Amino acid sequence: MFKKIDSNLFILLLATLIFLGLENKVSAQSSSLYGGVAKVDITPPVGYGQYRGPSTGVSDPLYAKAIVFKEGEEVAALVMCDVIGITRELSSEVRLGASEKTGIPYENIIVAATHTHTGPVFHTDDGSVRNNPDVGYPLEEYVNKKRAGKLTNEDKNSYEAHLIRSVEKALVNAYNEIEKVTIKSGTGRVEGISFNRRFIMKDGRVRTNPGVGNPDVVRPVGPIDPEVGILLLRNVEDDLPVAGLINFANHTDTIGGTEYSADYPAYLARTLKESLGMDFMSIFAQGASGDINHVDVFDSTHQKGTASVTQRIGERLAEVVDKQIPNLIKSDQPSLDVQSEFLYAPVQQYTTEELEWAMKEKRDPLYNQRSFLEFRRMLKIRSLAKMRRTAEVIPPTIGTEQWTIPLEIQVIKISDDIAIVGLPGELFVELGLAIKQSSPFETTLVIELTNRHIAYVPTEEAFLQGGYETVNSRIAPGGGEMMVENAIEILKRYNK
Repeated sequence: MFKKIDSNLFILLLATLIFLGLENKVSAQSSSLYGGVAKVDITPPVGYGQYRGPSTGVSDPLYAKAIVFKEGEEVAALVMCDVIGITRELSSEVRLGASEKTGIPYENIIVAATHTHTGPVFHTDDGSVRNNPDVGYPLEEYVNKKRAGKLTNEDKNSYEAHLIRSVEKALVNAYNEIEKVTIKSGTGRVEGISFNRRFIMKDGRVRTNPGVGNPDVVRPVGPIDPEVGILLLRNVEDDLPVAGLINFANHTDTIGGTEYSADYPAYLARTLKESLGMDFMSIFAQGASGDINHVDVFDSTHQKGTASVTQRIGERLAEVVDKQIPNLIKSDQPSLDVQSEFLYAPVQQYTTEELEWAMKEKRDPLYNQRSFLEFRRMLKIRSLAKMRRTAEVIPPTIGTEQWTIPLEIQVIKISDDIAIVGLPGELFVELGLAIKQSSPFETTLVIELTNRHIAYVPTEEAFLQGGYETVNSRIAPGGGEMMVENAIEILKRYNK
């Protein structure tokens, strides 16, 4: 009897140990991080519309670069596109298509722009769009025809169709390339390549880009963000670097001209390939740079719009990344999670008189402003009116007079050390800094221009000061602060 009990006890203990071993094995497997990257060329044909007119050539190729993270059943994906902005039509088509082909949840996908000003312009919300109307038509028209089932063969062969397919393909290819990886993160710092572009002048006004050497400049209005956020993926099998997600706040408008170029991120990618291997992929994510560019107005030797300036910025960023690689911290316990929430931000109003003025082909000045600002205000009013017509904004409810716009805020938590925040619009640097400073994560990447085009997102203080960005904004004062509060609230949930 004693031996029988002892035998049963042994079997029970053995079964328990086996179960615990299997449980630990499953746990170990589920905590492994997988990553995949891919890029697809999205360079349009020469002659297609560009920010400064029809393109005249290709300085360097434009890409959609995607990165996918997978841990257990959770999957998150980002794709950075060498375009000036992302329309809701482009992002929704890409996210729907990629989700259908991979199973990645729609809300777990971020489609963002690097904001290069030497890429294709494919939407009607920009004054320079379709300077050569014979080459194409706005992408939103293509999407509307597609959804109505009215695409012609010419439509299907258009650049607009190619762009959607290519960005989607980058995501699908990255998902299909996932492999077991390690991830390291950290930040570097770089000075002398980014500057706040809004200045207080001697007459007390605030002016954007007042010109190099302007004697009426007193001081910059705001700060910069010198931080370079770095996520580095290495293959577990051979420890070779696979890709880096590099986050920095600085307008990608340094090279100028009418040739296609990814701007300084192209030099960043080229230089990192030389140091980390030709298979390494640098994926640039634009930080909160609505009021930041590369122009030092106090440096009379500054050269704007030259390849040498662009190259210097890209190489300086690469130098910082290379220098920080030995200091990056490995995340041993990935815990991937994605949160996507919508907030309803107020949009600016306009009067009947302003709309009538904006819709005229020939207009007398309505405001006491420079002609450039009058032009931008006209575009803004037309854009706001279009947003009402196309139901992009929500009418006022009873008891209010404020139109609102639904804005998606996304947070990707990779581990207890790393988080990525995606926000629409060109955020002022103060808004990005506020998110980073309040984030409980050691490394927080703030990526702007995600999923839809809403132009500039200034601070409340900036609206009081005036200037180009406030004229060219759709969001009403306080909208940017709402976005910051929502992002911080999501980030802090993970720290409870």
